[in-house]
Amino acid sequence: MRIKFLLLFILIGTYASAQQVHNDRLKDLLRTRQLAGDSALQLRSLMVNAAQVHVSVLDMDKPVVSVARLQGKNFSLGVLPLQLTQQYHDKQPYEWNGGSFLPSRGYQMLVSTGVYANLGKHIQVQLAPEFTRAENRSFEGFSQQQGDRAWADRYRFWNTIDIPESFGSEPQAGFYPGQSFVKYRTKNLSMGLSTESLWWGPGYRNALVMSNNAPGFLHWTVETHQPIRTGIGNFEGQIMGGKLEASGFLPPRINSVYNGNFLYVPKPNQDRYMTGMVLTWNPKWTKGLFLGIAKASYLYTNDISNPLDVLPFQGFLGRARTANERNGKKASMGSLFVRYLMPAEQAELYMEFGRKDISLMPWNLIQTDAYRRAYVAGFRKLFATRNKAHIQFMAELAQLQAPTAELIRSPDSWYTHPYVRQGYTNRGRSIGAGIGPGSNSQTMEISWVKGLKRIGLQLERVRYNSDFYYLAFEYLKDFRRHWVDLSAMAKVDWPLGPVFLSAQLGLIRSYNYQWWIVQYDPTNYLIPGNEVLNFTGRMGVSYRF
Repeated sequence: MRIKFLLLFILIGTYASAQQVHNDRLKDLLRTRQLAGDSALQLRSLMVNAAQVHVSVLDMDKPVVSVARLQGKNFSLGVLPLQLTQQYHDKQPYEWNGGSFLPSRGYQMLVSTGVYANLGKHIQVQLAPEFTRAENRSFEGFSQQQGDRAWADRYRFWNTIDIPESFGSEPQAGFYPGQSFVKYRTKNLSMGLSTESLWWGPGYRNALVMSNNAPGFLHWTVETHQPIRTGIGNFEGQIMGGKLEASGFLPPRINSVYNGNFLYVPKPNQDRYMTGMVLTWNPKWTKGLFLGIAKASYLYTNDISNPLDVLPFQGFLGRARTANERNGKKASMGSLFVRYLMPAEQAELYMEFGRKDISLMPWNLIQTDAYRRAYVAGFRKLFATRNKAHIQFMAELAQLQAPTAELIRSPDSWYTHPYVRQGYTNRGRSIGAGIGPGSNSQTMEISWVKGLKRIGLQLERVRYNSDFYYLAFEYLKDFRRHWVDLSAMAKVDWPLGPVFLSAQLGLIRSYNYQWWIVQYDPTNYLIPGNEVLNFTGRMGVSYRF
């Protein structure tokens, strides 16, 4: 495995670019290019599926469009890029926003290509299936030496969300529809069916309501594909709905008993229907200001009893309007967000503030009652250097931890739900922020950027599920057990004609991994916890025909 790992990093690496771009690295480079003053991007909020941008928009020096193999008056057929993405995690999974990638240890690969076609003036079809294979080696989980109460508290989370500790220990492989769609397109709007990954909001590493952390799922959609200009400004948005899938994996020790009760409570074997919407507004009076609102709700398909159950309007209509909303059978969350561009300074500020299961109206933001909330905030600044290059500095923080002890002891974490007990997940991963329920993160990156070229260093701190930590260990008054990861990640992106190369390599130091400390010396309080040094890498190659 060591030899395989070294050979792996000799290979050239990338994320993919396709007719529609779908990955974090190119999405981030697009935002940098907007700050650098690209006139073609100034009207875009880059907060509604920003990753879905035609590759020709991204090629700064030499625009490249995939070559159509067949073309007629109202017909064209093209080949999507061939992409190979590889990653390796040494000791345990790390990273998020991986889409179809499995959070697993060991080697993993994703291969994708496909075709796209314009059928007449309005119909567009893209078939971009993905094949993934993961070595999926076993790794250390929640310690068997933790006390029975700690296991009982851990299950209070596992029973209200479908994020398994591991996806088994056998190799996993499969074909998925990937970034595929069929849409009817008008001047400003598109509507149809899709399995594309989505991203809502201004966040770079985390998004509260919708991100590409989980694999894409089949959904219907009505969306803008370019800003709609009106007398009061420009609008972008999307309304969608689709079915979420379960992971199919169980937590460990499902036969454990505490106080005479089994810890594991089986989840209902039912499909979940999710619906959501996002809307952004760029007021004409302030060109660099973008305001937005996002909303999502989900429930078991067997509980759908009203047309409003399949629409994302809970909260916008004030009081609950359906029996499911009143009875707590329909979960919801939403956010308000803002992004402010300062072109003269080549900088941006942004923030997303979210709340759960309560009316998302601006006046509710100032209420004093305890409620579940989360936020993401960050900024980015470019410093011009020679030859149209820039030094970029960015920072972002995300907080999903409960604000009060009352909410922690419920527990009622972001993305969990006591009735729809798979929570806000698809195939075992949260659909929103990849750090997961109850977690906080701080990210900083400095990089050299020129067009699509980038060399940078990312530093990050993640504190995992503080809601669980305070629920399980606060009574012990043992404040050493926070599970914290500190990471340093080197990143390189480099286009070479039709090939786009990318790679990243990082070291992660986990402190008190899985909230575990072994007290060998009762007289020494400040002992090292369960520390793990992990290294990780991701790379690949994308070739545009």
